[in-house]
Amino acid sequence: MRPDSVLAVCAANVCRSPVISFFMAREFSALGAPEGSVFASAGASARGGVAVCHTMRSRLAERAGWSDFAAGYRSVRLVPEHIDAAELILTATAAERGAVALMRPSARTRTFTLLEAAALAEHAASERVAAAAFDLSALADLMNAQRGLVEPAKPSRWRRPRPESVFDIPDAHTSRARHERVLRTVEMASTRLGAAVRSLTTAP
Repeated sequence: MRPDSVLAVCAANVCRSPVISFFMAREFSALGAPEGSVFASAGASARGGVAVCHTMRSRLAERAGWSDFAAGYRSVRLVPEHIDAAELILTATAAERGAVALMRPSARTRTFTLLEAAALAEHAASERVAAAAFDLSALADLMNAQRGLVEPAKPSRWRRPRPESVFDIPDAHTSRARHERVLRTVEMASTRLGAAVRSLTTAP
């Protein structure tokens, strides 16, 4: 397994997962992720070779680093090798989390939806569970240990959710969710996860 690697997964790999990857690179780099850390993304049903969706590209145009990130970006379809190379896997929905587990059952313990990861890390921080330093493998283990201890947030107004979907970020291309809401949710969850990890790695 390649050290210091984060993989983001959605369906088509043109909207949610590249944005998750972009924001998590920002958050984890600020927390001291080692130089050379890899922040990748893939799509469970991606066609491959497709640029970031135009709406997300335009909405993030003024963000530092986004233009360079998006300019050379092309979607890729999820394969087992992507999973094997990642120490932490963040998905948009439970469906993609399941797709990862179907390919590599052993990856279940290090695979979370982004909203789930934020909630689990916040719970660990609230319990004053401390990690010695920034370490993706240790972070995944810590969050996995919190599973079953976190109450889901109030259901989204996007739809009446199934129990397994309360931590999902829906696809703006195939649901009633709007790109602006999806973007805001991804950024908020990334910021929450970053803040919780910062608390965990600086706890006394």
